[in-house]
Amino acid sequence: MPERHSPPTERVTQVLNLLAEHPREPLTLARIAQRLALSKPTCLGILTTLTKAGYAHRTPDKAYRLGPALGRIGRASEDGTTPLDALLPHLHALHRRLGLSCLLTSMREDEIVVVGRAGAIRAAAARDLVGERFPAVPPLGLTQLLWSGDQVLHDWLARTPLVPVTARHGVLNAVVQDARTRGYLVEHLAGTPAARNEVLANLITSGMAETVIATLRGYLPEADWSEYADPQTTGPRDVASIHAPVHDRHGAQRYGIAVVVGRRRVPARTCDAWARATADAARAATAAIGGWTPWAG
Repeated sequence: MPERHSPPTERVTQVLNLLAEHPREPLTLARIAQRLALSKPTCLGILTTLTKAGYAHRTPDKAYRLGPALGRIGRASEDGTTPLDALLPHLHALHRRLGLSCLLTSMREDEIVVVGRAGAIRAAAARDLVGERFPAVPPLGLTQLLWSGDQVLHDWLARTPLVPVTARHGVLNAVVQDARTRGYLVEHLAGTPAARNEVLANLITSGMAETVIATLRGYLPEADWSEYADPQTTGPRDVASIHAPVHDRHGAQRYGIAVVVGRRRVPARTCDAWARATADAARAATAAIGGWTPWAG
């Protein structure tokens, strides 16, 4: 059958989508009509119907925002749809676009859990990673928490670290603010064959005796957050991974997308393009689960 479109329905969805883009900012009739290129009478009719149904709310100063009935619909959608069904297509699309392995992670009971993967992490590697858990203890977990808010980050830093943390808080604050502004965080390879955090995570989940793990942790370099600092160079970069957040409908970071690079001397332009693509995929995934980010812009 040929596809059929309903222009009136499309106009209604345009209004709802515009209101959803401004959850904290009521919009006037004139602004909504101008943004959507609708006549004021048509726009007013849509808004009046949505308000009666509870899908929009009219404020005392005659502006409009999303209505309470949408909360019920959102909760029903969350209960009836697995978020991974909506998220994994974006992960696989990013993998196809970049040709790099991608991971989807989530926080569960103070642990980082790998919930999705696209592409092999290493050539001929049999390890799946999906389902593996890592403790969210400094320095592990920064990329899963820094977009969650200052209090969450403060509580994480208060935990006893897996390796000594020697950097001042100002260094981490600069990294966090830059990542929140950009919408992504690049982890660089810092003088070793593999990133320290990768080695640490693999060590923690190795299954070796705790005494052996504790001894080997003592040989790892201290955490100073230098691997996340912007190299301030136009030359090639040694890139371990690239991270971006996926937020839920409350504006909380619920998932993290990680692109596993593990390459040296990546051209700066290529690294920037990969980072922007990762952030774009994370924003699309956020929209797919009805989320919004408090750090937009």
